[in-house]
Amino acid sequence: MSRKDTLHETVKTALIREGWTITHDPYLFDSTPQLSTDLGAERAIAAERGLEKIAVEVKSFLNVSQVVDLERAIGQYELYQHLLQQQEPERSLYVAVPRYAYEGIFSTPVGQIAIEKIGLKLMVFSISGEEELLWTTH
Repeated sequence: MSRKDTLHETVKTALIREGWTITHDPYLFDSTPQLSTDLGAERAIAAERGLEKIAVEVKSFLNVSQVVDLERAIGQYELYQHLLQQQEPERSLYVAVPRYAYEGIFSTPVGQIAIEKIGLKLMVFSISGEEELLWTTH
C-alpha cells in the first residue's frame, strides 16, 4: 500500500466539515496486488435517495511538473474506476486536488481534456481548509 499524500488530513477534515462521514481510510480494492485509494466517504441525501458514496484519491501536485502529476493521476483514476465499478458501482471516484493545481494545470487545454474527455471528477480543496469544496463532474 502506498503512503498517504501530504494533504490527506486536510482533505479528510474538509469532507467531514461538509457533512461527509469517513467510512474508509484507506478504501481497499479487492485486487491482487492489493490497491487502495485514500478515502471512502458517504453522506445522507434526500430521504428518498438514500446515501451518496464516494472514493477519493488525494493528489498534492507538488512535483516540479504538474503535467507528470496529471499523467499519474489520470492513470490511477482510470485503473481505480474499473476496480470500483466491479466492487461497488454505486460509489463515485474523485481526485482531490488543491486549488493551485485546479487554477494551474487543470485550467490549461490539457487539463480540460482530462476533465471533459477522460471524465476525471475533481474535488478541489484549499490548503488552508477554510474554503468550501468545489466539485467538478465534467
